[in-house]
Amino acid sequence: MNGSNILAKKLEEIILKKYHNISLDQVRNDIDRIINSFSRRPWVLQENIFNKINLKNKEYLIDLNKIIRESEKLQILITKNSAAKKYWNTILPFSHRVNDVIRNNYKYPLRIAIFPGVSCMFFCGFCGRNQKAKYESSIIDDGINKINNMISEADIGTKISISGGLEPLTNPKLGSIIKTGSDRGFKLPLITNAYSLTDSFVKKNPEIWLLDSLRISLYGHDDQSYKDITQLDKSFKMVKKNVINFLKSRNDINKNLKVGFNFIILPENYKDLKNVLLLIKEINSEVKNGEGINFLTLRDDYQSVTGQDENYDTERKYRLNNGMTDQNREDLLKIIENFEELKSEYCPRLHVDYGYSLEYLSQKIFDRGLVKIKGEEIRSFGFSQLSVAVDLHGDIFLFREAGFLNRQGNKKVIIGRLGNEVNSLENNIKNFLKRNEPIKFEKNDSRFLDSFDHVLNALVNQAEEDEKFGIPLSFGPIAFKNFDNKESLGNNWYSDDI
Repeated sequence: MNGSNILAKKLEEIILKKYHNISLDQVRNDIDRIINSFSRRPWVLQENIFNKINLKNKEYLIDLNKIIRESEKLQILITKNSAAKKYWNTILPFSHRVNDVIRNNYKYPLRIAIFPGVSCMFFCGFCGRNQKAKYESSIIDDGINKINNMISEADIGTKISISGGLEPLTNPKLGSIIKTGSDRGFKLPLITNAYSLTDSFVKKNPEIWLLDSLRISLYGHDDQSYKDITQLDKSFKMVKKNVINFLKSRNDINKNLKVGFNFIILPENYKDLKNVLLLIKEINSEVKNGEGINFLTLRDDYQSVTGQDENYDTERKYRLNNGMTDQNREDLLKIIENFEELKSEYCPRLHVDYGYSLEYLSQKIFDRGLVKIKGEEIRSFGFSQLSVAVDLHGDIFLFREAGFLNRQGNKKVIIGRLGNEVNSLENNIKNFLKRNEPIKFEKNDSRFLDSFDHVLNALVNQAEEDEKFGIPLSFGPIAFKNFDNKESLGNNWYSDDI
């Protein structure tokens, strides 16, 4: 990626006047190496850049960063037009809070994930949940009240989503949460497996039409592929029927509600991408009164994030033990190329979000998978200033994959429980930070972080290491301050906007 050619020449001249022993070609080459590094790996450390370019002078690197930072074209090149653009979409809106995380300063979370599900009817082999656990129905009313009170007090700039945990639609009073959020002006997305998205459920919870988007977890393209993953007979037929009926009603009641699928890439199913498109085409053909499926999100090798060690999360009906190999990913690169051609033919209006690492493959760049933090690299106080999750008990989790009821070992990342005014989300987080009791994480605790959490943790670790090295983020090549506003924090999957 050659970015130095679009730099203002006078800036290069400034460098040349300051450093007499450096040629113009060397300056351009060094700038291109920095641009390429951050276009591939946003969390690269300044120390690594310094060593990679074989520099002797930190001030020279700071000056090169400044040139890149002050070029609007280069900022767009790195953060919007690179293979790492999906990572940058997550990183940019959170960057202004990293110093608060490092110093344990309280800030209200920028994101809150609500997990209101009571149970789940699927037994997916990649899922880290305790598959024997479910909430008592007697706590539903109290849990709904706690969540609604939290939403009523939430900062209006915070982004709130509803997912799991367990399947959200198993909560018969889910509509109350949606209405509370909508009344306050929050644009709420909901993630569901859609098994319970029946006409009966929708009639009892008409508030569902107030959602901004609904993303349906898709586990296959036919009866057998669905059963292989969910371990439930007839799950495919149920989901497909519910989705078609919901889309028809959507087009009559709220055309602005975006509906999409999420397909998790696994060794067992990555060759089925064509069939996913065929399924979407078939569903759309059944919806005669308007739009069908609006978007498709593809997520990479999820089980490598949730944990595969058989000594942990033992309460599973079964598990998938194989991760995506390099050969699988080489094959997938070719499959995605063909997938793009088929999409244009079958579903030309479908928006496809490739997520973090699949974006590389979609740009014909081989990538070995998601950025993942090791257990010993997890922030000892998490990053509550950026993101937390809350379940039906009102328990506050530092990380999203920890938010399963009675998941083995997850109590260490529960930092409090919602209750009355004294036990608000704000007070719970403040008390946690004030106690100043760091959590000791072990190797396998990384399974408590989802891919989003891993990226945030990597960002904070990077900022801390860069500061120690003497080149903090503000002196790096990215103009983070340009993204320091609430509007830059997105909350949907149906567009590429941050």
